[in-house]
Amino acid sequence: MGKKRWALLSAMALVLALAGCMKEEPTPQEGIFVVWKSPVMKYADQGFLYHEKEKLRLEIYASGQPALKLTVTPTQVCSGALCMSKREFNLRYLSPHYPEDTLERILEGREIFGGEGLKRQREGFTQRLKKTGLYDIQYSVLKDSIVFRDTINQILIKIQREGA
Repeated sequence: MGKKRWALLSAMALVLALAGCMKEEPTPQEGIFVVWKSPVMKYADQGFLYHEKEKLRLEIYASGQPALKLTVTPTQVCSGALCMSKREFNLRYLSPHYPEDTLERILEGREIFGGEGLKRQREGFTQRLKKTGLYDIQYSVLKDSIVFRDTINQILIKIQREGA
């Protein structure tokens, strides 16, 4: 083998070896306790919320095994390998009358429905949203707790951040 070819192969091997040693940025995660009750989903257990670039990932564990994995991207929600548009997710699991970004905003602890009915408080905010026959929502984000309750659609999502 020629010296140039040997030098090229050696350089490539060095680059690959160094690339393997490079550390990836850790994915920010939060340990949480989640309660999710609705007509089609019922979970209450420990989990993690991962804040990744351009997406959120919620994992809930039961007896140390993954019971629910949801990934929310700017355009869709995936449950395991099954992906659907945010609108489709709302239709199946929440309410077709919710804005498409409702789940994402709840998981992030941000205002929903464009901030309608928002009341700021010392350690967060609350929202009360009511549309006769469609939804009756009480939503609060206070310190380390997120509670979303819709009595008409029988949905409760509670997220308690670990250490709170």
